Amino acid sequence: MSPGERRVLGKQRSEGHAVDSCLVGKKKIIQSVGDSMVEAYLPMNYSDDYIITGVRQGDKRCASVLMSLIEDESDRAEACLRRLRTVAGTSYVLGITGWPGVGKSTVISKIARSFLGESKNVGIIAIDPTSPFSGGSLLGDRERMKEIDGDERLFIRSAATRGHTGGICYATRGFIAVMEAMGKEIIILETVGVGQNQVSVIQVADTIVLVLIPGMGDYLQSLKAGVLEIGDIYAVNKSDREGTSQTIADLECLISLNCHENEWKPAIVRTIGTTGCGIEDLMEAVRQHRQYLCEHNLILSKRETQIKSEIMEIIKSRIINRITRTAFLNGTIDKYVSDVCAGSIDTYEVADEILRQSGILKLDR
Repeated sequence: MSPGERRVLGKQRSEGHAVDSCLVGKKKIIQSVGDSMVEAYLPMNYSDDYIITGVRQGDKRCASVLMSLIEDESDRAEACLRRLRTVAGTSYVLGITGWPGVGKSTVISKIARSFLGESKNVGIIAIDPTSPFSGGSLLGDRERMKEIDGDERLFIRSAATRGHTGGICYATRGFIAVMEAMGKEIIILETVGVGQNQVSVIQVADTIVLVLIPGMGDYLQSLKAGVLEIGDIYAVNKSDREGTSQTIADLECLISLNCHENEWKPAIVRTIGTTGCGIEDLMEAVRQHRQYLCEHNLILSKRETQIKSEIMEIIKSRIINRITRTAFLNGTIDKYVSDVCAGSIDTYEVADEILRQSGILKLDR
């Protein structure tokens, strides 16, 4: 079985648990039971019809197969997504973002438990960074959500950025479409630990919760443009630490400078993710923002903006994939790199020549 056909879902966390297994063709699938997480090999030989039917019935195994195909940018994935597409925006997407180490996963675990307590079907997409050196990713966020992982109404999918910038991964929109087709009413999207300008979550989420902790920076830091300005709700986590009041004061100043009359005024909530303190206040702020979007007919405008962004991403991806596939397969890139190093041509000329050779674009100059 090739690496592209095999997906390791996880390592067994407990011993002595019975597991269910079934055979599809000649490939064995092992399902986890209860809290047990076992290695599983997802059968990539499922037919498209089988996958689509399974996803619409909420089958997690079929959804995992399709998501793996999406990550691999398979033509089959696109064919399945086209058939699965429903009316855009059937699920409510809650984006959770913030710097590394602020406790996003712990807060998400408590938020998901609260939604499950409201009898909601919940999906979680947890994005982890990819190493620029090894290409690997730890995918450790799920470990911090293990207290809710056994609920049948919950589906958690981890994903790696695979070099995609902005805090989310290339496959995020496809994952959301799959979870919508599964009937997930709430989709929680956890970004990687972001920096100041990684704000791609705004392109896919309806409500964005920015998680911070006390002592992250002084007043001037809070005024920097970028991720601090995209929050609809600010959750000051680990609020039992010293400096919480100053952080809240800085945020209030930021909001007063950026919030205009008749606009949504971002809420600031104190939380302690490990104990659940403040989570109900955070849930209430989420409900209020969702109500605000509905009352001001902003859901549709958000969907239109998101769809426009998705279309542009697809166009750019297809152009880049076609150009790079052609250029690398025939050795064009290596030849031009040598020419640039020798000083006989510059990088701009190389780019123009590759575009001409691709046949996608015709340049006048």
